[in-house]
Amino acid sequence: MSLENVTTALQAFAASGNGNTLFLREPRFVTFRITGNGSVTAGAVSIECCPQNTPMTQLPVSGSPPAWTVLATILVPPNDEVEYFAGSVSGNFRARISTPVSGGNVTVTAVRPEEQTGAPKRR
Repeated sequence: MSLENVTTALQAFAASGNGNTLFLREPRFVTFRITGNGSVTAGAVSIECCPQNTPMTQLPVSGSPPAWTVLATILVPPNDEVEYFAGSVSGNFRARISTPVSGGNVTVTAVRPEEQTGAPKRR
């Protein structure tokens, strides 16, 4: 699957870091796809949400850090992909590399409902 067929890339060929954030104003079904690139020997990604229901640029107290909650932590597979189905969610999301990736890197994407396996196609 190419990057243009997903909602957004939260991590792209990364070995560490917090990655990009995704804000979903309305509840949507979302699946996070974790792809290990190369012969990964270690690494984990934490899918996190921010309980505030506002975009990251409009935090309630100026300068206050967001409070992230871990939804799931997934081991990065070597030369493979795994998916985490978050269900119907809204708010802010990120894919933080919670254990640095060794022997390769990871790409994490949030998949649109119409691109999810088994989802009916819109016409």
